[in-house]
Amino acid sequence: MKTNFITSIILLFIVSSCIKEDIDVPPIVCDCPPQSQLIGTDSIMTGTYLGVPINGESEKVYSSLQKLGDTLDLKYINIVGNIFTDLIMLQDRIPLYQSIFLDEQKGTDTGVQISFTDKQVSNIFLNSGKNLAQWPSGSNAETAIRKGDDVNILYSKLLKIKQISAYRNKFERISMFTKDMKTKYDPILKNSPTWYFAYTFGNKLMDVVHIDFKDGKVIKIKVQHYQRY
Repeated sequence: MKTNFITSIILLFIVSSCIKEDIDVPPIVCDCPPQSQLIGTDSIMTGTYLGVPINGESEKVYSSLQKLGDTLDLKYINIVGNIFTDLIMLQDRIPLYQSIFLDEQKGTDTGVQISFTDKQVSNIFLNSGKNLAQWPSGSNAETAIRKGDDVNILYSKLLKIKQISAYRNKFERISMFTKDMKTKYDPILKNSPTWYFAYTFGNKLMDVVHIDFKDGKVIKIKVQHYQRY
């Protein structure tokens, strides 16, 4: 059994079609994923699934999922509704995630998607699909996020970018939807209504696991079974 960032990208395409609009994920810029067909669904309301108990608290659930790292190669989980409007709230959080998206409340083609690999900036895309070497494009090294930047310096750079009037509105909606499972639990995860992830087994089978929460406790686990082509 195996899961990885490519599986996570595929998962975002699948899930974006069935999550309510008010907690929808933004468009993801990447190659089109393989086609998948839903072949079955299981809903779990009692007991335990993959070590995650119904009524389990979010922090303990996170710890249980971290233990699946070796079994399922679970590197990332996706967090629904993990959206911020105040940059200050991100001061110690950015290194805990795999990506950060910045945009206006209404959503624009010039919104920016920044992703990380091995604690460094690896990709910078606009929502339009344009691939950037740095953002903003015309800024110097001190006021631009560049590929290869250490993730730990992004917060200080974002503070400087926010002071530039042309980019201030890109901080109206800040999203961090992909949690790096090698990093510690973020207490704000308890506010999310759903976490989800995927893992593959065999050559063409993939399960998508949705963990639904209410008041920080698991109320339901839904497992969707897909066959990939």
